[in-house]
Amino acid sequence: MTREATKIELNADTPWDGTSDTVLNRDAAIQVPGGRIWQYNVTGPHGLIDATFGGLFSASTAKLIGIAFEAWNPENKARVGTGPNFRQEMTLKPTIQYVLAYPGDKLSIKTVGDPRAVLSLVINELTESEMMTWAGQHEPFEMPARFRIIRNTGTAFAANPTNTWRPTFAYDPSTNLLVAADDGTGAIPAGDLCLYPRFQGCYVSIRYAGSSGNGRLHIVDSMTRKTWSPAPLNLPDVRWSRVQYVSHDDSIALQATPEVAGQLMVCDIEVSRVFPGDRLAARYANNL
Repeated sequence: MTREATKIELNADTPWDGTSDTVLNRDAAIQVPGGRIWQYNVTGPHGLIDATFGGLFSASTAKLIGIAFEAWNPENKARVGTGPNFRQEMTLKPTIQYVLAYPGDKLSIKTVGDPRAVLSLVINELTESEMMTWAGQHEPFEMPARFRIIRNTGTAFAANPTNTWRPTFAYDPSTNLLVAADDGTGAIPAGDLCLYPRFQGCYVSIRYAGSSGNGRLHIVDSMTRKTWSPAPLNLPDVRWSRVQYVSHDDSIALQATPEVAGQLMVCDIEVSRVFPGDRLAARYANNL
């Protein structure tokens, strides 16, 4: 296992396409005297670099990869993963950026223009100790979840807080949304939206599209079914509401009418988990 970083410089005459297998022949590479620097003149289709990086490394090791590209075009991207469901994406730039590659991971590079710009990689294989050090500095994080309720024929959203409404959402990978075509009404339990342990609440924001500009969000108490509506009471169409907090035992109810009778109307709901104690700590710090 190497204990020094290896630098690879890749020179291509055409843009990287992000999907074509890249042929890197180690025997054809130029090794710069006095350093661990390998230079490749890339020919043929190129866009996907395998885990061995042209035979310089084992495919079965974890690696810390630094990536830099000699152009500032924000359309230039790098992805790390084993297939179309990539694990991480970054915007390429001349400033070097580091990403962890797991055993077997491939590096996908897509560039637009600037075909002669040099792609530089700095690679270190990681020991078990180094891997644990990296892991200790990168805790798990939560992604906000976004739901979409579709009214195909413009059925109004009615709060109806005494009724429990549980739309059946299905994940749409083309939009990264959880989607339900549902004309129901009532109070949606926060636990159906937060997707977290039941003792943790959520921040929530909503918006309507295709409404008449009179949309509302209602926070519903689970026992009394009493409601509270935060300002503004009439949410302009396609404008996101202010962020509100819903406890794990709360529900939310929706209210809006279509701009034109019978036309398509949707409500988007975005939620993000609030960790235990964080909300109270923030309220205390702001004297709320």
